[in-house]
Amino acid sequence: MALFGCLRCLVVPLWLVGGLLVSFPLTIAEAAPSSSRHTATIARISKERAAVEANLRSLKQQLQEYQTRLTQVSRKEAQSFKALEAIRGKITVLEKMITDNQRYLAELDADIDHLQNELEGNRQVYGQLSDDFRRTAISVYKYGGNRDVEHIFGASSVNDALVRAQYMGFFTRAVSHNVNELQAAAVRLEENREALEQTYEQKMAMVKEQERQLQQWSASKKEKEQVLVTLKKNKQEYSKQLSIAQKKRQQLQARIEGLIIAEQRAIEAEMERQRKLAEARRVAAEKRARERAEAERRAAAQREAERLAAERQAKARAAAEGKKASRSKQEKEEVALKPAPSVTKPLPAEPQRREEPIVEEADELAAISVNFDKAYGSLPLPVQGGVVTRRFGSVHDKDLNIVTTSNGIDISVPAGTPVRAVSGGKVVQIAFLPTFGNIVILRHTNSYLTVYANLGSLQVAKNEVVKSQQQLGVVGKSSDGASMLHFEIWKGRTKQNPAKWLR
Repeated sequence: MALFGCLRCLVVPLWLVGGLLVSFPLTIAEAAPSSSRHTATIARISKERAAVEANLRSLKQQLQEYQTRLTQVSRKEAQSFKALEAIRGKITVLEKMITDNQRYLAELDADIDHLQNELEGNRQVYGQLSDDFRRTAISVYKYGGNRDVEHIFGASSVNDALVRAQYMGFFTRAVSHNVNELQAAAVRLEENREALEQTYEQKMAMVKEQERQLQQWSASKKEKEQVLVTLKKNKQEYSKQLSIAQKKRQQLQARIEGLIIAEQRAIEAEMERQRKLAEARRVAAEKRARERAEAERRAAAQREAERLAAERQAKARAAAEGKKASRSKQEKEEVALKPAPSVTKPLPAEPQRREEPIVEEADELAAISVNFDKAYGSLPLPVQGGVVTRRFGSVHDKDLNIVTTSNGIDISVPAGTPVRAVSGGKVVQIAFLPTFGNIVILRHTNSYLTVYANLGSLQVAKNEVVKSQQQLGVVGKSSDGASMLHFEIWKGRTKQNPAKWLR
């Protein structure tokens, strides 16, 4: 600090050797980009670490929920399927935490390497600035600090004096700038040292956390094995609980499939209605065309009859010219025989039909929905910070030695986590199951549907149009205390693997 105090009050003579003037701008130019690169790199690393830390906080909350479920299981149910499911969920979350911790440790290692490199670079800059300043201080000591005016007045001409004054002013500013840079370099060194110490402490804490999680994982594996052994000893109770667990899952799938079928029937009925309406319009248009053609035919026949009558009249008048005596009588006969002129009545105007409005949902959905046929691997997760605990399709459960089937995926998240639409769409179905809470189904383009089950409170209503990432509700807790989101994707009546679309 004594050195910094000296730097603040030091007055540098304006006539020092020009060689120093050259070295200072070089030092300044080299230090600035280094500081800029340092700031950008630290910002990037901090952002990456913040994302990992946020995910780890969510996983820790999920882990705590699984632990709470286990402590709430009564002694009678301690060796039950409820306990088994909670333990397996806990193990899955622990495995995800261990993986994320490893990634976090890698981020910390990269941060430490960068800080060490930055520290070494700042040491070099500080050393160079210190050497320059030391040479300046020696010059001040040798030549004294009161010869500035003498140096200016010693010029051979006025122009030379002005040049010397400008030169010395520039030199003074350069020295002052380098004094500031020297102080800033010292501050950066201290910041680097503190950041490095803090990062090392974080790494050590994370390593301990990793070790603790591995111990928890091993203990949970043993606990699961004990539950399985106990369950399988009592085959009757084992079969009963297995049947109950499978029945709950089947109830959810049957309910969702029923809603999907109902929605598809509604779509098909609407398409059939529109088809019949279009067919009725076509038949009516053909009938009108036939009526117009018949009217035109009759009008043409009437015109032809009038033409023939006119020809007969002309011939009669020509024959009557030679019979002047009977002309009057002939004309009267002609007049009597002449048919009354007919007036063709125009067809009555076609009555305006009040067509039933058709809601063109396809156009409406196309404006807000992604094209699922081209969106593989690009859709966001419906919940953030979750862990997939059950995958799509038929999976062999090694613990229970059974094959389970799921029409979608289960994502473990803390209760109250916001559930968002993976794409814009229309809310076409909302239902409730006591065992799996609220179910919301969205319709998208090209006959695609997305299903969100086990929701607590809802923030949408039926027939509402929602945008991508709009919140539908929050994750609730199922009847056995599990907090997870069940998510499905359908095309028509065919279930799809959501993993193909989620990124």
